[in-house]
Amino acid sequence: MQPKAKKIIFIAVLLAGCIITSLISTNDKAKTLPVSSLLQSAQGAVASKAAQQKTVRVQVSGAVLEPGIYDVPASCRVEEAIAAAGGLTENADSERVNLVRKVRDGMQIRVPVQKAARTSRTQRKNAQATAGYSASSTKKVGSTRAGTEKNNSAVQRVRINSASARELQQLPGIGPALAQRIVETRNSGRFTSAEDLLRVPGIGKAKLAKLRNYVEVD
Repeated sequence: MQPKAKKIIFIAVLLAGCIITSLISTNDKAKTLPVSSLLQSAQGAVASKAAQQKTVRVQVSGAVLEPGIYDVPASCRVEEAIAAAGGLTENADSERVNLVRKVRDGMQIRVPVQKAARTSRTQRKNAQATAGYSASSTKKVGSTRAGTEKNNSAVQRVRINSASARELQQLPGIGPALAQRIVETRNSGRFTSAEDLLRVPGIGKAKLAKLRNYVEVD
């Protein structure tokens, strides 16, 4: 065989070997890639499941049906935490809460009440406070009145038929001039009852009512 023919045969064998090696390598890669992809997918699924199972603790208060502390998934949002607390009440002001915000551990979610509801509640409290004050004042006035009546019964009465003008001035609302008129009136006719004081100029029914418990007809 001539050297030239040998050289051609060698080159052909070498090319065939390269082609075969390339085909084998490509086949190995084709077999390896799906296994790697499956492994990555499995790892991603495990990580996703672990993230779903992780929980955080939040406090939900305000206008919700069941305020309290709840453990919720770390991936949930404020609206889901509120749902865990029983949901919103009728007077909740949801417009002032970011319901799509993601929760975080230690977060406090407070749902405010509507302004109209707060005003109504304040008015009720004020009304209750006013009613309590009125009851207390009535009780105090009643107690004072009872004490006054008790004191009146212990006051030494003035004898309007024999008391001097100076002694008559001890009566409530009786000054020197009115005391002198009482003396002048009784001189023209003795008093037979407390109502006879109405004969005295300047003494009306209102003043007589104040004097009744302090005078005595002798």
